Amino acid sequence: MNNQLVKGTIIGLIAPVAAFVVYIAFFTDNPDPIGVYRQLVQMDLLSHAMSLSVLINLVIFFMNIKTGRDQEARGVLLATILYGITIAIIRFS
Repeated sequence: MNNQLVKGTIIGLIAPVAAFVVYIAFFTDNPDPIGVYRQLVQMDLLSHAMSLSVLINLVIFFMNIKTGRDQEARGVLLATILYGITIAIIRFS
């Protein structure tokens, strides 16, 4: 595999988690990401939160395309597809 593809995949997997943590830390009353995660699992809303968190990959994908880093963009797309499969499994199980 190409190093740029691996780099894009890693970025695509980490960015949604980082976006979720930043959102929880700055825009909610409860700044504890683990506590919010447990609440989402209890309320069966984890798939919804994951879907919204993955939107950051859209920005990263288009930034990579615009700057000519097509292999990294493919990696981000691969990570997004993996998230989509995971979300579908969580949602329909």
